[in-house]
Order: sequence, then structure tokens, then C-alpha cells
Amino acid sequence: MLKTTLLSLLFASACAFSANAHQMWLERGEAGQVRAYLGEAIDEPDTGEAIAKLTATTELFTNDRKAPATLVAKDDHLVATVTGAGDVHLYNDQVWAPWKLDDGTYQAAAFQARAGRTETAAVFDLELVPVAAGSDTFTLMFKGHPLADTNVKVVNPDIWQKTFRTDAEGRITVPAREKGQFVLVAEHEEKGEHIIAGQTVGSLIHIASTSFVVQ
Repeated sequence: MLKTTLLSLLFASACAFSANAHQMWLERGEAGQVRAYLGEAIDEPDTGEAIAKLTATTELFTNDRKAPATLVAKDDHLVATVTGAGDVHLYNDQVWAPWKLDDGTYQAAAFQARAGRTETAAVFDLELVPVAAGSDTFTLMFKGHPLADTNVKVVNPDIWQKTFRTDAEGRITVPAREKGQFVLVAEHEEKGEHIIAGQTVGSLIHIASTSFVVQ
């Protein structure tokens, strides 16, 4: 009995750690191709079954969420072909099943990702949006309001990363000096009941990324 309890606590702790350490991010290729990755680090994406199972629960779309693209699983990413010149969006709140916390309540994670910086409005609850199309300054928005004094991880094309904090207006300016892809990642824990995968949870960790390419 003690062994079972300890294993349950370790599993819950591992899930919480994984949620806080992981992100999903998007990379755009040629001819409308978009790749979606999951991982703790941008240069070390998850592989195998962890990726394959995401095809059934991931929404990927451009300007119409009701018309998601068809996703195909590769070894370390999902791939789809999209139409339209706007930003690409991804959502998945079932990367992991909800996990039980020490107080008996459940928690879950919701991954939200965007590729591009042409749109200045948020599509999801948590999102890093440019203050103007093509801008290096982004506002971290949560349900229509900026999040001040919040960490944002910036990964540059050389996979160098640094954490910035948003200012009083929820903004950061990315030092986008190198050519290539940048990925911005932010998290926010929302208290309150949600239904995730049929389970009532008491809190939801939103994990958002925005990726863009400097030519």
C-alpha cells in the first residue's frame, strides 16, 4: 500500500514537472508545410509514441478553427499542409491525461502555439502577439488582458536561450538580430474548474509558444 502511494505521488510530480518543462512549437516549411514539435528543449523534440498519439487530439489551422488541417505523425514531429498566408495556430489540451495533486484536485496542461507574426490579435487564451505585423515587440495576452511581470523564454536560431520578464504592459522586445527561427515560450496557471478529457480539473497550466523567422 505504501509502495503504491509513493508511486502515485512520484507520477503526479513527474507529470507536473513535464508540463512545466515542455512546450509545443511550430515550424513553417515550403509549399504550405507546417511541422509541429513537442519537447523540453527546442533542439531535443520528443519522438515515437509521444508524437504519434498527438494526431488525434491536436488542432492545427490558419484562419478557420472549424477546418483543421490533416496531421501526419513522423518520428519527431507532426506535419500538415495548410493554405492561406496568415499565421498558423495549434491547440492541444490532451498531451497528457489530467494528473492528481497532493490536495486531491486534478490539474491539466493546455498547449497553444502560433507560427508567424502577422496577426496582432490572440486566438487562444494565452498567446504572445506582436504589437504590429512583423514587430519584434510582443504582448503576452491572457483572455484579452496583458500579463505583466511574467517570464518569457526566447530561443534564437543558434538555440541560445534567455528568459525575459514582461513589463507593466505585458510586453517584451526580442533581440532578433540573427537570421533564422526564433521561438518564444510562456506559461500561466489558471485556477478554476475546467473539463479536460472528461475529467474535472481545479487548475489549468497554459503553455504558449510563438515562432517566427527573421530573413
